[in-house]
Amino acid sequence: MLITTLVAAVISIAAGASIRAWAFAIFAILVAIGFSSVAFADGSSLIAAIASGLALLVLMEIGYLAGVFLSGFARRSARLRQSNSATDSIAPTSERQQG
Repeated sequence: MLITTLVAAVISIAAGASIRAWAFAIFAILVAIGFSSVAFADGSSLIAAIASGLALLVLMEIGYLAGVFLSGFARRSARLRQSNSATDSIAPTSERQQG
């Protein structure tokens, strides 16, 4: 169970950086249904199987949102670093022209 949770979290974070929300939503729902089915087949009650599937779904969605946030933050910082380095290389030449 712990390994499944960790794998789902890592996959969700990676998916947040690469795929669209609707595609991940479909994937997460299918994984949660499959996880619930396996839990039910292993002897869990129907309520416990549904609860564990929903818990996995919530975990995957939180992981996806974290991946989206982290990838957006990384892109924004890279863009700022790139624009700052371009501004730094241009600044001395513009100061010479004005002076």
